[in-house]
Amino acid sequence: MSPERSDLKNGRARLQTEAHHARRQFLGVPFGTLDIGQAVDAVVEQSGGVYSYVVTPNVTHMVKVHEDPDRLFPIYRGAWLSLCDSQIVRALAASRGLKLPLVPGSDLVAMLMTKQNSAAASARRRILIVGPDAAAEKSLRERYPNAIIEVMSAPAKLAQRDDLRRQVARDCAERQWDILLLCVGMPQQELIAALVADAGRKNGVALCVGASIDFLTGSQSRAPLLLQRCGLEWAYRLASEPRRLWHRYLVEAPRIFGIYFANYWARRRANQHDRRRTVRVPVLQT
Repeated sequence: MSPERSDLKNGRARLQTEAHHARRQFLGVPFGTLDIGQAVDAVVEQSGGVYSYVVTPNVTHMVKVHEDPDRLFPIYRGAWLSLCDSQIVRALAASRGLKLPLVPGSDLVAMLMTKQNSAAASARRRILIVGPDAAAEKSLRERYPNAIIEVMSAPAKLAQRDDLRRQVARDCAERQWDILLLCVGMPQQELIAALVADAGRKNGVALCVGASIDFLTGSQSRAPLLLQRCGLEWAYRLASEPRRLWHRYLVEAPRIFGIYFANYWARRRANQHDRRRTVRVPVLQT
């Protein structure tokens, strides 16, 4: 099944959420308007419904979507819920008059796990987490002893091999869960989320949340709150892992500004063209 057909399959799920949140387009990508608490509640509610998935676009995601539009635009547009995970994307959207709530994927998962750990037994959801190793699983079980957690390891080279992504998607589709946390990086986690539907999954909700589990277990550290609020978490992460992240933050991420201004000028030219077409030539009365 193509990503376009996955989009149609998720249409029914989207209707269940549109009643209480709007979708706004920015640079061709839809964004929801739920805050983090509303998003967590919506995910738990949707976990009992038709299969759907959640994406959390940040700057790098937006750049990759525009660089691989045929493959990634249908997947992002087919998401049941899309949440802004970037202060920079949020600021650029605000310059266009679009107000997007900031919902970092790591904070979303932390709140979800905390609520599930303290929920009544009847309200707990089965959570399958794809990607963490055995040490991370041990840490998660110690931190959230009441949550219903299963961890599934993921093979290397998922970004390069479609056959491995399809195998992970089939494994996910066959397991028992209500909420699926895909923590294997972008774009492989988004591709897998769409493939889970193709593999025949009928229910549950998948969240594409990257390194969120690494932050929960402490294998990676979040930036101080002040840096997060100033939109400088990327600088903190770059300083922490310069060899791994320099290309992402210093080469790939700045391309968002080129995408933004190209979109701005394209929209301006289109508006000018529309205005010229609506100018009426006065008719002389005789």
